[in-house]
Amino acid sequence: MDFIIRQAVETDAHAISGLVTGWAHHYLEDPDLPEASSFLASLTPASTAERIATGEFKYYVALDDLGVCGVIAIRDTSHLYHLFVRGDAHGRGIARALWEHAKALSGSTRFIVNSSLPAVPVYERFGFVAKDTPQSARGLTFVPMAYDEAADSACAPTALGGLA
Repeated sequence: MDFIIRQAVETDAHAISGLVTGWAHHYLEDPDLPEASSFLASLTPASTAERIATGEFKYYVALDDLGVCGVIAIRDTSHLYHLFVRGDAHGRGIARALWEHAKALSGSTRFIVNSSLPAVPVYERFGFVAKDTPQSARGLTFVPMAYDEAADSACAPTALGGLA
């Protein structure tokens, strides 16, 4: 593993904001819509620093030699709020490591996420299940998904390699 994971601090906000907004073309319907502008305003470094400082969110960052290469944020212990990995760091297991880290520290066994359309297969590999068709709100397009550790464990491979 060529990265480490630690809890984010307010000084990480600029890097986190840049990472999240850098993927906006994947989750915004149209960046020129007023709704998109107000949503993007909630992702500024100052807004991100405020969320990091509250008890409502837990942010964790993955760091490599170039700095922040991934981020995950959990709101209210069970809403996966952000999960982003820097483009040049894809395929290194960073998203899964962040997910497993945050999940273990959350104290929850059930989670929800509003997944961007391109991220749906990633969340499915983590055990999330789509709960509805794609939705649009606030200029975003997403698929509501849920994870239940008990259901995920019931589908885990057995020692013989089959499904339980």
